[in-house]
Amino acid sequence: MRYFFVAALLASFALSASPAEASLPYYNPDLGYTIWLDGDWSEAPQAMLARFDEVEDGLAARHGGWSAGYALHGSAGTCLLVSPIQGRVVSPAAIANFNRFVVRTMLRGRAPIRLKKANFLSGKNMLRLEMDMPDRMTSVVYLVYTRAGMLKFTGFAPQGDVRAIRAIDEAVSTLYLDHGLGR
Repeated sequence: MRYFFVAALLASFALSASPAEASLPYYNPDLGYTIWLDGDWSEAPQAMLARFDEVEDGLAARHGGWSAGYALHGSAGTCLLVSPIQGRVVSPAAIANFNRFVVRTMLRGRAPIRLKKANFLSGKNMLRLEMDMPDRMTSVVYLVYTRAGMLKFTGFAPQGDVRAIRAIDEAVSTLYLDHGLGR
């Protein structure tokens, strides 16, 4: 009877394993985050990060290049790139004001880039922007407000590739921040 109980317990664990358990953590001590990515993702080589240095992600905040990146296998050109943003926004009112400024700037528009969606995920202290880009690409930008500063995660995917955008959203949803959320 004990053997049957142990076998049933092990079988239930195997059948109820969540995707997060199959994911690998990627820790970035320089930027202070850990992200869990499933087997479809891998770290982007430096050459890929350099290739995207001049690509406009739709957000006016420029940087000195991407600090980290991840590539999605099986989806042409889908990647998630990471960079810090200078400055710190610490209070809820300051975050709300900055979010309004970013969205207004996007709505004023720069011709080839069109804002499709903008929403603030208060539980994660994150602004999510989805934009149509030139060359039939979609850019999904996440501004994450931490106690130590802001991080920008930018996902690029082919327009209309719902699976790739969902994979980017799922990857960013696994973020763990060393410095916690800025509030």
